[in-house]
Amino acid sequence: MDKKFAIPGVNARTSLGEAAPRMLLAKAEPLFALEDAARGGADMDAVHDMRVASRRLREVMRLLAPLYPHRDFRRWYRRARRVTRALGPVRDSDVFIDSFSRLGAGLGEGGQRCVAFMVGYRMGQRENELAILNRELGALDLAETRASFVQVAHSIEGTADADRPLASFAHAAVAERAAVVFGAQPAALDERNIAGQHALRIDYKRLRYAVEAFAPCYGDVFDELHPVLTEFQDVLGDLHDVHVFLDMLSDADRVAAAARAGVSPGDIAEVSAVLEVRAHDEFERFTAQVAEYPAERLLPDLLLPLVEPASPAMAGETGSLDDTSAASATGSAEEHGDAVGAADAAAPTDVVIEAAGSVSGDEVPIVAPVAVGDEPWAEGWTT
Repeated sequence: MDKKFAIPGVNARTSLGEAAPRMLLAKAEPLFALEDAARGGADMDAVHDMRVASRRLREVMRLLAPLYPHRDFRRWYRRARRVTRALGPVRDSDVFIDSFSRLGAGLGEGGQRCVAFMVGYRMGQRENELAILNRELGALDLAETRASFVQVAHSIEGTADADRPLASFAHAAVAERAAVVFGAQPAALDERNIAGQHALRIDYKRLRYAVEAFAPCYGDVFDELHPVLTEFQDVLGDLHDVHVFLDMLSDADRVAAAARAGVSPGDIAEVSAVLEVRAHDEFERFTAQVAEYPAERLLPDLLLPLVEPASPAMAGETGSLDDTSAASATGSAEEHGDAVGAADAAAPTDVVIEAAGSVSGDEVPIVAPVAVGDEPWAEGWTT
C-alpha cells in the first residue's frame, strides 16, 4: 500500500477506539503544517495542498461523526470548513489563470486578446481573495488551538463503539458512498447533463477520500483501486473546469468589461469554440473510463477487503481490478449544486454484496451508519 496513506498502528482489525484518533490526527497534521506557507498565497502548491488537507480532514470527520460527541466535534468540523472556504477562491483563481493562459498558443489574435483580458481580470480578483484568505487564517489561528483537536480526537476512547473493528465500520461507510456514485452515474452519461456530471465529480471525490481514510484496511488492493478513483475524479474535474470557463465567458459583467477593453464578441466566440471542443473531448474520456471500470468491476475491490477484518490476509486475497467478480449496489443519494441534498440522502442506503461463487441467501445487507449531508450538526455542507 502507498505509504502516504498508511497510518502507523492501524489496520483492518484495529479497534475504533485506537484507529479513529489516529486517523483524525493523521489527516489534520498537513493542515497545521501548511498554515504558514499557505497564508502568504505566493506558494500555489501550499494553497492547493492545504485545501486538499482540509477536505480530507472534513471527509474523515463526516465518516467518524457518529462516534463522537457533537459539540466539540462540530466546532472543529466548522473550523476545517472555514479553511476550505477561505482557500477555495484563491486556488480556483490559480487553476483558472494557469489553465486559461495555455489556451492562447492555438488561437488567433482576437482569441489571444480575449485570453489575456480574462486572465488579467481574474488576477485582479485573486488579490482580493488573498486578502480574505489571510484574514480568515489569522482569525482561526490553527496552531494555537491544536491541543483542543487532540482532545477531541481521543474522546472516543471508552465509548460503546471503541472496541468495534475498523473494517466493519469502513465497510458500511464505503458501501454507502459507492451506492451514491453508481446510482448517479448513468444519468451523468448524458453529455447534456452538466449538473449531473458536476455532482458525480463530488460523489467520486467523497468515495475516493473514504477509501483513502480506510486505506489501512485495503492492503495491496489499495494501490490498484486508488488510481482508478483518482482518474474518475480528475476527468470529471477537468470537464467541470471547462464548463466553468465557458460560463465565465458568458458572464454579463465580464463580457461588458471585456468590451470596454477592446475584446469583441467575435474574440470571445473564438475562445468559446475551442472550449466546446475540449468539453466534448473530456466527456469522451469520462465515458471511456466508465466503460473500462463499470460498477461490477470496482465493487469487489471497494468492499470485499472490508468484509472479514479478522483475517489478516483478507486484503491481499481479494480480487484485483482485473477480477470482474459480480457485485451489486442499490440505492443512491443525489447531490444538488455544491451541497448534498439532505432530503434525498436522509435514509441510510442498503447495499447488498454477493461474492463470486456464493449462493442465494449468502448476501450480507449493510446499512450505512452515515447518511451523508443529513448530519444534524453540520448545516450547509460544501465541497
